[in-house]
Amino acid sequence: MEVNKLNIMDNLLIFMHIPKTGGTTLSSIIQKQYNRNVVLTGNTDMNVKDIEKSNSLMGHFYFGIHHQFSKPCTYITMMRNPVEQVISLYFYIKETELHPYHNEVNKKSFTEFINSKEYDFSNLQTRYFCGGSSPDLAQAKETINKHFSVVGIAEMFDDSLSLMKHRLGWNNIEYHKENVNKNRPFKKEIPANYFSNIIQNNTLDLELYKYAKEKLINEIDAMKE
Repeated sequence: MEVNKLNIMDNLLIFMHIPKTGGTTLSSIIQKQYNRNVVLTGNTDMNVKDIEKSNSLMGHFYFGIHHQFSKPCTYITMMRNPVEQVISLYFYIKETELHPYHNEVNKKSFTEFINSKEYDFSNLQTRYFCGGSSPDLAQAKETINKHFSVVGIAEMFDDSLSLMKHRLGWNNIEYHKENVNKNRPFKKEIPANYFSNIIQNNTLDLELYKYAKEKLINEIDAMKE
């Protein structure tokens, strides 16, 4: 499935929502753009016929869900600095009682969490682009280039949104931030020695984030020409 640039507005928009990357805010913006939206959650059974009649599909699913549909599709997503994402994910799980890992994570220190083998969140963003299988940097880059109209960057949210508007024909993109964890500490409040462990466990995500950010900057510059 290669993105058809000419008919992109007729495609089913698939928003691959990677956890803790600013995706909840983006989801609300998407729902204002289309009149038929489907949101998949852990409790939702996927109805292929209903999805093929819709304009957009969003949820915490890995790349590859488009294989279920006969309708042409295009993907978008957001990425985030992996260090910030891991910090945010830890405090989000601790404060969200309905999260499947809440009880276990709530008992763990931050150090125990980032080094735990019980639930492997290392290179999570790369894993999403690889369909949930073992993270592979080359495969993730190829997936971005072939199947994604835009890969946004959370730290460049407004610029990412402008590119999505330009490429997808969106209208009103005004927003307010949603699902923001106000109780998590700032990055500067986290002891510096913790970062080395996060970086060591997320080297592929760091490389992919850098690649996607450079690609986004180039695309924004081209849009302005």
